[in-house]
Formats: sequence, structure tokens, C-alpha cells
Amino acid sequence: MKSRLDLPAAQHERTHRGRRLLVVDDHASIRELLATWARNHGYEAGTAADGAEALAAIEREPYDLVISDVRMPGLGGMDLLRRMPRTAATPAVVFITAFGTVDEAVAALHAGAIDYVTKPFNVEELFARVESALAPAAAVESAAAHVGFEPLHDRPGLLVGAPENLRGLYGLLDQVAPSRCTVFISGPSGVGKELVATELHLRSNRATKPFVRVNCPAIPKELQESELFGHEKGAFTGANRRREGKFFHANGGTILLDEISETSLAFQSKLLRVLQEREYERVGGNDTIRLDLRLVATSNRNMAEVVAQGKFREDLFYRLNVVPIEVQPLARRRDDIPYLVEHFVRRFCDENARPPLAVTDAAMAALLERPWSGNVRQLQNVCERAVVLARGTGLDRDDFLLHLEIDGRAPAAATATVTESPEKTVAGMERQLILRMLRETRANRTEAARRLGISVRTLRNKLNEYRALGVDVDGLLAHAAQ
Repeated sequence: MKSRLDLPAAQHERTHRGRRLLVVDDHASIRELLATWARNHGYEAGTAADGAEALAAIEREPYDLVISDVRMPGLGGMDLLRRMPRTAATPAVVFITAFGTVDEAVAALHAGAIDYVTKPFNVEELFARVESALAPAAAVESAAAHVGFEPLHDRPGLLVGAPENLRGLYGLLDQVAPSRCTVFISGPSGVGKELVATELHLRSNRATKPFVRVNCPAIPKELQESELFGHEKGAFTGANRRREGKFFHANGGTILLDEISETSLAFQSKLLRVLQEREYERVGGNDTIRLDLRLVATSNRNMAEVVAQGKFREDLFYRLNVVPIEVQPLARRRDDIPYLVEHFVRRFCDENARPPLAVTDAAMAALLERPWSGNVRQLQNVCERAVVLARGTGLDRDDFLLHLEIDGRAPAAATATVTESPEKTVAGMERQLILRMLRETRANRTEAARRLGISVRTLRNKLNEYRALGVDVDGLLAHAAQ
């Protein structure tokens, strides 16, 4: 049954204010490195030298997540995990483990840890996993502030918009949630497909199990099988140990394959078997691993065209498309805009310690007229900019700086507008290079950063700088990804 739903999607990214982390490691240098990084990025962070200190710290005050070494003198990470009280307030655990202890960490995943990272590790990669682990809980916390929605379930929903639009969507999600069937979510960039998948997971009986997100375009196609299914030691050059894949870590829960149209045909063949048989082998291995999980796939492309071009297996698409949900662009669900605007303005006022700002009727009318080619993500950024730059006690149409947006122009003209700088400055040329590389990589930020020779974090900071200057980065990314 095809369901065309006007989905009101709320963003799920948030600042980390109030999120509390406990770093547990017997090496003081690692403790302080991770705690300092966390504090500099908005977390509240405590430290402990071993499991015993960590247990005492958890008894004194609540923590959202524990980052712990596995092997430490005294009480180690595994014992810490086993001794933590099992209550709703129990923090999640991410292990960091030295080379040679991967099997221990895998056992820890079965014992209740949500992830592990091997030493030596990249701090940005570690905290990307931390953010992923905290995202569902953060979304549930923020849901209480959402407007215009009467909960249809025993907990608040994550989505924001007109109640009549939400009702049909939540009815479908509640119907699908108890099953194991595969769900395919389609729609343009920025509409909230990942948030729908998160909501489906949280409404299911797998809500306490892992929710693993996989950004398919960010994984080189030659590595997709290894990343998703894992590999054995010696399976290929550089495989100096066994590695479990994303499917292993999602077992029992939900795996989200975001933008699945960007996967290789070789990977698609293996994925078809996973859906048919609920089992797989690691690359280079013979041991069969049984799976019990729900698979959710998303795409911003016309899959019929992708299949016709021979870039995606037709039989696999039929297997994925058991319950299709098509998320409409924001321009086709304008009755959601007032709810989203109120939500975003309230949220950004809170995050920036500003008193509440009222949106005038003239401003709302102007927002309702926009095409919103970047969808909810673009509206979110417009609201954030308005709140940050506001000087009065309210927000009028001029405060939203809509003249800086590229809506209503042809994509080519829009691209030229945001990438060509009349000033031949180093900063202007740098901006042109970065935005051009994002177009060439179809908005794949990981690949763009690699080609530019910078970190993903640096690229993200640059894009935030451009947003502050009024460049419609998200509109450009949406065009580039198509």
C-alpha cells in the first residue's frame, strides 16, 4: 500500500547543552583529552580512573553516556557495565579498546554496550558515534516542546506539524512498528526521512535495542561490503584483524541504510540474500551469522529511473519496498510551516539564552510564500539565523533575510549566486573551491573533505561560517545531491 504522506519533520540535530558524559580510562592523558574535547563541544564531562570510581560517580549524579576503556587495573570496563544498575536512568556505554581486544568489545555489545572504538582512535570519529548514540534520547527529550501535536502513542512523538497531517503518519507507523517488515522512505533532501525512521524504531518493540544509521554515499563502494558485513583477518590487504560490520552491531534492533541508491551492485546482491535468508557471512569468512533486525532504507532519487539505468537491482528494490512512505517536500505541505516556525524559533531562543520571540503575521505570510527548495532543513536554518540576529522583541519579515535565499531561481543561477565572489580574496576563492567540490561529489561531505585535504569537522565549520554570511548552503547541497 503506497502512502503519500505530508510529513511534518522536525530536525533532530541539537546542541549538547546538558548532555553529561563520564570518561573512564586509567591513562590520565586520554581521560583529559576526551573530557576537554567534550567540554569544548558543549557537553558536561566528568572523569574516572577505573570502574570503581565510575560507579561512585554514577551513584552521585546522573550521566547520559559513559565512554570507558575495557581493560583497566582494578574494576575494568566489562565489570563496570555488569554492575551498573539497570534502570531508566542508566547511562549508555561506549567502549574504547586497545588493539587485540576486539573480541572482548564484541562480547560487551551483547552485554549491553552500544558501540566500541579501537585505539588508537580518531576523536572526531569517536564523538560522531557518541552523538549518534545520544540522538534518539535527545529527540525524545525535545519532543515535549513540540507544538501542535496530540500524542497518539504512549510517549511524545518526534515530528512537528499540523495535527491532521501527523495523525495519518503515526497511524501507519503504529501499524508497522510491531512487525519486522522492511520500510522504504523516499523524498527529497531535507524533509526528515531519517527522523521518520527514528520514530519508527522508537515506537517498536526494538526501541531499547541498537539503532544503527549508515550513510551509504559516505562509504566508498569498494568498501561497502566490508563496512556493512564485516571481514575476516587476511580477507584483503590491510585486514590485519577481524572486524564486525554494521549489521552485526544492529542485530536485534534497526538498521537505516540512508541513500541506498548509492550502493554498489555487488553489495546489493549480498543485501538481497540478507533480506531473503536473514543471514550473511563476513567478507573472506565462512561462518554464517543469523540476523534479527528491521531494515529501513531511504533515497532522495527516483528509484524507478535508477533501476531502469541498471544502477540498482529491481528484485532488491521490490524486497525493500514492502511498506513505502513518500515524504512530501515542504512546498506541498504548507500548513505545517507555522508549526515548524514556532518550534524552531522557540528552540533557538532557548539554545541562545534569548527571551521568547513572537513571529509577526507579515513574517509568517512571507515564509508561507517561499518555495523552500531545501525543505525543512532550509526553514530551520532561516529560523536560526533570524533568532541569532534579532534585535527587537519580535521577528518581522525583514528579520528572516529571505532576500538571501536562492528559492525561485533556476538551479544553475542559484549555484552561480552562492559560489562566485565579486571579491578576489583568499576567503572568497576558498569558498568557491569548497562549494564546487561539494557539487562535484554530489554533496558527499566526507568525500569532499578528503579531496580538499581537510577534516570533515573543518568542512562543517566552514559551511556554518557560510550560513552565517547568508549563503544558502543547504539549498546548494540539496541541488548537488539530486
